[in-house]
Amino acid sequence: MKKITLLLFICCATQVFSQDMKALKASAMRDAKAACKATIDEDYKTLLSFTHPNLIKAAGGVEVMEEFLKSTFDQMKAGGFKYETAETKSVSDVVKEQGEYRCYVQNYNVMLMNKKRITATSYMIGFFNESTKKWTFVEAKEMKDTGTIISYFPDFKTSMKIPENTMDIEDIKE
Repeated sequence: MKKITLLLFICCATQVFSQDMKALKASAMRDAKAACKATIDEDYKTLLSFTHPNLIKAAGGVEVMEEFLKSTFDQMKAGGFKYETAETKSVSDVVKEQGEYRCYVQNYNVMLMNKKRITATSYMIGFFNESTKKWTFVEAKEMKDTGTIISYFPDFKTSMKIPENTMDIEDIKE
């Protein structure tokens, strides 16, 4: 009887764990899509709410980062930059590493600039904040040893195999 009870407990625990991971993955997709929408809408406050707090702190706070984003986007638009598409394509399985839930997200962007169409697939690492029940993200390529933001994440390690970004540029013929 004890063996049957133990077996049932293990089965139930596995089911609950699996459902929790599915819910976390769904919430990562939800939050990544909201971040993409905020990018297209130039809604910097919302976009920054999905930016990892370590980056916000390193930049000097939300107000500083918001002003930086606004001026950067304004300069890019003045140079002819425009998003055609910004969307989240997929979310990896969620893993628990170094005491936190993580995943990576595949984003697909199509941008126009200087009579060129830039098509890019990029990856973000998502970090789940258990107290707010919200995901925040950072550029995956910048979290590598040679990345510009890895220093803001002391002792960061991951076993996730994150694909490399890709980019194609084509001339727009009139």
